[in-house]
Amino acid sequence: MKYRWLRLVAVLLALSVVAVACGNDDDDDPGGMEAGAGTATSAPVQEPGDTGDDGPEEPAPEEPAEPAPAPSDEAGPEPTEEIQVTIEGSEDEVGDGLVPTGNTGHTSGAILTTECSDGRPTGGTLTMGTFGEITGWDPTLIQGGASLGGTQMTALYDALFYLDLTTGQIVPGLAESITTEDSQVFTLKLREGINFTDGTPLDADAFMWNIVHHQTAAGSQSASQANLIENMDKVDDHTLVLTATSVNATFPQIFTNRLAWMMSPTAYQDGQDPETGLNSDFNVNPVGAGAGPFIFESWVQDDEAVLVRNPDYFRPGCPYLDKIVFKPIVENPSRYNAFLAGDLDIAFDRDPINVNDARDNGVNTVTRTDNHGGYWMLNNQKEPFNIRACRQAAAHAVDYDTLNDIAWDGLRSVPRQLMREGSPWHDPEATLPGYDPEAAAAALAECEAALGGPMEFETWCTTDPTNVLTAETLIAMWEAVGINATANCSEVGEMVSAVFAGEALANPWAAPAADPDYMYDLYWGDSPEDGVCGEGVSSRNWAKACSPEYDEALTMGRQGLTFEERYEGYSRFQRKFAEQVPIIILDKPETGYYYTDEVSGIFQSETGIVLLAFTAKG
Repeated sequence: MKYRWLRLVAVLLALSVVAVACGNDDDDDPGGMEAGAGTATSAPVQEPGDTGDDGPEEPAPEEPAEPAPAPSDEAGPEPTEEIQVTIEGSEDEVGDGLVPTGNTGHTSGAILTTECSDGRPTGGTLTMGTFGEITGWDPTLIQGGASLGGTQMTALYDALFYLDLTTGQIVPGLAESITTEDSQVFTLKLREGINFTDGTPLDADAFMWNIVHHQTAAGSQSASQANLIENMDKVDDHTLVLTATSVNATFPQIFTNRLAWMMSPTAYQDGQDPETGLNSDFNVNPVGAGAGPFIFESWVQDDEAVLVRNPDYFRPGCPYLDKIVFKPIVENPSRYNAFLAGDLDIAFDRDPINVNDARDNGVNTVTRTDNHGGYWMLNNQKEPFNIRACRQAAAHAVDYDTLNDIAWDGLRSVPRQLMREGSPWHDPEATLPGYDPEAAAAALAECEAALGGPMEFETWCTTDPTNVLTAETLIAMWEAVGINATANCSEVGEMVSAVFAGEALANPWAAPAADPDYMYDLYWGDSPEDGVCGEGVSSRNWAKACSPEYDEALTMGRQGLTFEERYEGYSRFQRKFAEQVPIIILDKPETGYYYTDEVSGIFQSETGIVLLAFTAKG
């Protein structure tokens, strides 16, 4: 079967002058805007670019089945039925002080310590290869993932809290604690004595200004998270009472990512546009901006950003490094080759060929596999994908295992469930469409009857060679069942802009999700009926996949006060998702970092952000 597809792909590639309108190979701004433009077309936590594929061959059920029983304790740590939530923790409670060096390794994501006095080397410059360029240094313009800006933001601003990828625990950062008795009213305490690098205090007033900025700045990518805060009451200079819009068991997590990064209001307001609320000069030159472990020195877009040590950082002994240089390199092979050549000390990667090669050759690696994963996004509001049968036809036509062999040498995980096996949120009965040519043919007949003609569309892809190969393989598989697709392979920024504008019909994307509440933003539709999005549709529901059952299930998952309540909501969501096929889940990629023996202390947050305050070299 693999060779049949290879032949089809070869034919299509030979015709690529006609079928593929590819952009040039130059790196471009993955956020689709010039860094100083002052708009918020930023690259998302979803990672545009490469996707892999998926596996088994069961079709989606016609009707969602009854929710599966909650997983056993073997699936991992689960929330308890205790309504009282206290997230405090002193430095002593966070870890045992062990720091991995060289090839000793550690559990990927485990934040083992937040102390910085363990005798590791201080000084030196760390050069990090990133997936792409950030859109700027204003946190409202950043989605927050590791691949496109999250690590840079945390280096400059630090974070109120860190969410440990391995344990699921919130670790104190710039804030000391967040507590609640009812999962709707929360008390947040900031650390005392912390100043931004312009000398002004990080206090309750600065916190409230930042939240309002996220809520009101033009094109804010974090407005939906900030708008979960209905009311803010200042108790004293370092204590606030925050009231959520509803009961929300996951509310504290919003302060571990996109609302984690606090800017100096004084530094930002000087030059702020009164109409947009944005400061384009600050976005490219954030002097005095943060209270993080590093200070901004320079940025040459699409070349490098340089941050230097903050001597007044609140953690004694941190950071270890004198300087960090971020090098944006979009194509995975080029980034890996730069690492092998000694030009990078550490690099982000999601290409399993590179990650496995590094691992096989004794290179240090830390990786993670997420829920949700890599997918081909479909625009559920435009023909042909506003018709469920068309989406089903496209999904059943994909030979996921063969796609994995062709694009990734068979190295990616290709399950047919939304949540990965081993996750406490995994529902084994919520089966996504698998490879089934007969089911694809039947769905295509229904699709074309509804369209009144053949099913045909243009899909976007990026110029990354693996991404082009993935797109061409999908096109060959669709053609084999009678679906006519062509590809427009462009620079990442151009594709992202088309997605954000709602113009793309289909395109590669990725969404890492540890806690399934992440999918609230991706699929909340304020929907009165299937396929109809309401006025309150999430700004990050780029697929415009709307269903009242999605809304109900995601709300149940968010508001549940026990694991069983939350699991029931997310199980319902997964089953409706499998029935509606809003997107085509292709794979669950293993993503992470490889780094040299000189580097130690690679601790990751929930979305794979490296906490560079605790990283040393030497």
